[in-house]
Amino acid sequence: MNRGVFEKYAFVGAGKGYAQRKRGENENENENEKGKGKGSCSAKRRRREEGGGLEAKLGKKPLRLILVGHNPSQHAWASGHYYSNPSNRMWKILRETGIAPEELVRGCEDDGSMQESCGVGFIDVGVGMPGTDSSQFTTKDMATASKNFYAHLSTHLERASESIGCLCGKCGSPKLVAFTGKKQFVELVNADRLRLNMKKVQTVPLGPQDSRLLPQDWPFGRTDADTRVWVLTSTSGASALTNSARIAPYADLSAELAKIPWPLPKDEVLRCHQAPPEKESPPPTTTSL
Repeated sequence: MNRGVFEKYAFVGAGKGYAQRKRGENENENENEKGKGKGSCSAKRRRREEGGGLEAKLGKKPLRLILVGHNPSQHAWASGHYYSNPSNRMWKILRETGIAPEELVRGCEDDGSMQESCGVGFIDVGVGMPGTDSSQFTTKDMATASKNFYAHLSTHLERASESIGCLCGKCGSPKLVAFTGKKQFVELVNADRLRLNMKKVQTVPLGPQDSRLLPQDWPFGRTDADTRVWVLTSTSGASALTNSARIAPYADLSAELAKIPWPLPKDEVLRCHQAPPEKESPPPTTTSL
């Protein structure tokens, strides 16, 4: 393995000791997984018999990054893991760029532990809406889905803020939110514009986004000090891109992520230091003599 990936990219602040401990845990988990089928995610396919399902994986603490997909593919829905289809390049790219440190993350089966290990969470705009062909989802469909999406983000914000003793309810915002494809971000923006009778947005650039585009119901802060929003390339096998074009936005995001230490220092995250408002004392009563 190339040690330079770990040192250069997104996990500089974690410390090697933690990585070594986590590697030992992963080795034990690998032993436990033996006999359940080949492939990192194939053992979970028994979920098909149980009806499948894929919920948001955001944890209970403030995160460095939330990756936002379009909606669960049938494969992801069946496996219970984000981007689990072998034709999807997501996990290869996340590991290569260091967004998912190779010392800590084997692949999709670790999507539920990355919130603690490296501060990365996962959700889809169409959370709870499985379907492999994203083109079947209209702007109206995404407008309906957005309500559930915002509800999940708001719940996470509340829990994350409480976990650090925040008084304002906003300090638990993630540092970065990255949409793993233009389509879901554009549809989210247009769902809001449809409601406001505004002209649709046709496309957006890759990379950091103008906060003025964010929908009215966006629950996180809109400044760079709060949450920065990025748009990345799609990692779907159906997306026709060269490898270099596909990976470049993730490498750029990884460089930004490397500037954010993990675990997040509480004194940097907790920005509301005001005391809770004191209850007003009732006015003194006067008695006539």
